[in-house]
Amino acid sequence: HFSLFFQNQPMFEIMRIPAFKDNYIWLLRKGASAVVVDPGDAAPVLEVLDREKLSLDSILITHHHKDHQGG
Repeated sequence: HFSLFFQNQPMFEIMRIPAFKDNYIWLLRKGASAVVVDPGDAAPVLEVLDREKLSLDSILITHHHKDHQGG
């Protein structure tokens, strides 16, 4: 996890979610809201959303590959 800051206030936190054997899904979190980037697998994302009590607001797909958009 790491946060981006603007004037000492966190803009959002970036979480890395392991996926498959050699990939990550990126989750951007601000408060209880989340945006997921390239979710190739839904299960690990759903697990983190549930565990962290987050609401999924958006999904960003950067390109058309199964390991990026299959979930």
